[in-house]
Order: sequence, then structure tokens, then C-alpha cells
Amino acid sequence: MTHDGHDPIEPWIRKNARPLATTRIFTLEEQHWHCPSDASRSGDFAVIDSPDWVNVFAITPDREIVLVEQFRFGVGINSLETPGGIVDRDENPAVTAARELREETGFTGDEPVFIGALSANAAILNNRFHTYVIENAINDAQQNLDEHEQIRVVTKPLTEIPSLIGRGQIHHSVIVAAYALFEIWRAGND
Repeated sequence: MTHDGHDPIEPWIRKNARPLATTRIFTLEEQHWHCPSDASRSGDFAVIDSPDWVNVFAITPDREIVLVEQFRFGVGINSLETPGGIVDRDENPAVTAARELREETGFTGDEPVFIGALSANAAILNNRFHTYVIENAINDAQQNLDEHEQIRVVTKPLTEIPSLIGRGQIHHSVIVAAYALFEIWRAGND
């Protein structure tokens, strides 16, 4: 029993899944889940089957963070974010982190340090986003953008990140959540 006097919830069992729509970056599935403790709660649920993502807190020798500004189609506005992207099939997320940083910004640095993985939206997404820190990031390469990417590289002092979040200039929830991981990591490494 837990501290509240209730038994822990048993994990539900996925019985089957069928694709409803497939795109180049995800598949929308209808999944049937069985509740072992109360079969009447079992049912069909919409789940987005998506590859994992990474995001990178790239820190320059001058203690600035490398950010990217790009147009985001979901919200129809520009978004200021940390570099990142989709983990390719059979690619280690650390390799993805270094690759995405280089491709999106032209920056490279030390080996990526893993600081945590979170669920982007556990209600409907089955993937995780992995957050890395790359220190000593320097601009020593050219951007190599994907076909539909248009990215402006921005550096800001690390100390400005909370105010950028507070003013809504950084508004992407994945980046804000990753910043919490970054602050926990930084507290243990300062």
C-alpha cells in the first residue's frame, strides 16, 4: 500500500494498435488498453507514435547559451529554443545532440553530457526527449539545414534565460521543462 492507504495502480496492458494516419514524423494510432484491476475502464485511446527527440544546452566559453529562432507551424509564430531534433533510427541520442547542434547552428563543443529525459506529453505521445549539455561550444562550422528549416542563431548570457521564459520569449514547453533539468544539473556541477 502507498502512504495514502491505496494500492498502487497496476500498469495497463496494451492489447493491440492500429494506425489511423502516418506522416513523415509520426503515426497516429488507436490503441486498445486493458485495465487489469477494473476491466470496465479498458478502452481505445489515441496515441501518437513518435521517435525520441533531443535538445541541447550548448554553452560557450563566455557562458552564453546558443539558441535558435525558427518559425513553428503548430503555433504559427517564431519560437526561441535550444537546438534539437529527432533521433534517427538506431542513432544514439548523444550523437543526435552533437549532430543537431552542428547542423542547426554551426557550433561544436565538448562531448554531450546527458542530464535527463522527460515525456513530452505522456497523455498522447509515446516518446521521450533527451536533454544534453555541450560545453565550450564554438562556431566553427557552417549550418547544414534541412529542406524546410530556416534558423537564426542567437547567443544569450545564461543569466537571461529565466527572464526570456518569464517574458514568453521562450515559450516552447519542452524547452522550459528541459531548462529545469539544466538548472538541477548546473546546481550539482557548480
